Amino acid sequence: MPRLSNGLNSSGIQVLVIAVAAAVLALAGFETGRHSIDAAAIERTIASQATPQHSSDSSVSSRPFAPPERDHIIIRDIATVPFSELYDVLKSASREELFAWATDLERMPRGPRQRAAVTAYYKSLIQVNPRAAIDAVLQARNLGMRDVAIDALTKAAPESIWGDLAEMLVHLPHPRHNPLRENEIFWNWSCVDPEALSQFIEKHPANEEDVRSMFLFSNWGAIDPIAARDWLEADASRQTKGAFRSLVGGWSQVDRAGAMEYAVANAVRPNFDEALNGLELYFVRKFPDDATTLILRLPQEQALTVMKAISQDSEGQTHDVLEDYEKPPELIAPWMVTQPLNLWNDSIGSVVSAWMMSDADAATAWLNQLPNERRDPAIADFCRGSSDEFRDRAIALGFTISDPRLRDQAMGEFARRLGETREEAIAAIDQLPISQEQKLYLGKVMAETANEP
Repeated sequence: MPRLSNGLNSSGIQVLVIAVAAAVLALAGFETGRHSIDAAAIERTIASQATPQHSSDSSVSSRPFAPPERDHIIIRDIATVPFSELYDVLKSASREELFAWATDLERMPRGPRQRAAVTAYYKSLIQVNPRAAIDAVLQARNLGMRDVAIDALTKAAPESIWGDLAEMLVHLPHPRHNPLRENEIFWNWSCVDPEALSQFIEKHPANEEDVRSMFLFSNWGAIDPIAARDWLEADASRQTKGAFRSLVGGWSQVDRAGAMEYAVANAVRPNFDEALNGLELYFVRKFPDDATTLILRLPQEQALTVMKAISQDSEGQTHDVLEDYEKPPELIAPWMVTQPLNLWNDSIGSVVSAWMMSDADAATAWLNQLPNERRDPAIADFCRGSSDEFRDRAIALGFTISDPRLRDQAMGEFARRLGETREEAIAAIDQLPISQEQKLYLGKVMAETANEP
């Protein structure tokens, strides 16, 4: 069996070059997933080191772990050693030796070699002796290297000790907030043992919107929505916007009907609006029939609010984002116009504008194929809020609104928004590429104020 020591022998450079190449080949023998330390990928720079560094502290234990004929494993070169060789060494070492090696790694000169060694050491140790790895982190004095060690633990820890890592974060001296790392720990824990995470949150409550709870409810809602709901309902302080949204979102992944019933029953509840908005949008994208059922079951005020949120959420979205987050206006607009007119006639304009941004011709063709009772209000809302970029489209479409009263109202508001003052708006109308008759019409129907309906 190999043994660990702190110095580098006289043939260090040659050994290191050979070791790096060997480490690449040895990766095939590593365990996959969390049971791999990815040593070669991290420490490819070692071979370029001209002169290896020696620790000023050479007193760390050199207890023999292997017969004399075996090469020594040098602690500072641990990134080049296969896990299969490290396992027995770390398994048989005392806690004092493990802590001493961790301390020696902290004392290495700062740079890629130190980071690679610290990463490899903690990725290996967390799989062999989790308690020692966590205690070594808690005792670390070099905060920069402690962060590297924590990142290594997070990436390599087995599922059974996510709770121990969370407790470690609570008890770190001189804590350094790292949301990405903490989020990964709590997200992973919520996936495997949400009930344990709920108990941790009870023990360590937050004073504001708690991302831990959002992770908890997202995964607990998909694993056991009733248990997640009961825990949420047991304490009013847990009932935040993010908590409700995450619970309903997770619930809807495994039981759409149950999630819908809960949403309808709590539609008027404080902090529940984001949960409604998220559920409705998910249904619109994936299950349009469920989206229709939900919107029609909501109280009028909540239905209007949800529809407005859906329209605003579609703005600026394109197909180059992840599929699960797509909110394409060409999907939302056709669904909206199948709903009662009063739910969308003041919301669809922003959806049409977003569609115009990605494909103006397709959006225009879609508007033109609608029956007049839906085409007119859709075009009117687009005209009322159209940007300068689509001014010509708005004019061309607006003049085709078949309902005279609706046309006058929509085009009047469009015209008034052409300038900060009425005089500026009239001057802007004169510059439009339209007939004189159309200019006179716009001046006649123009609203007195920019916000006049």
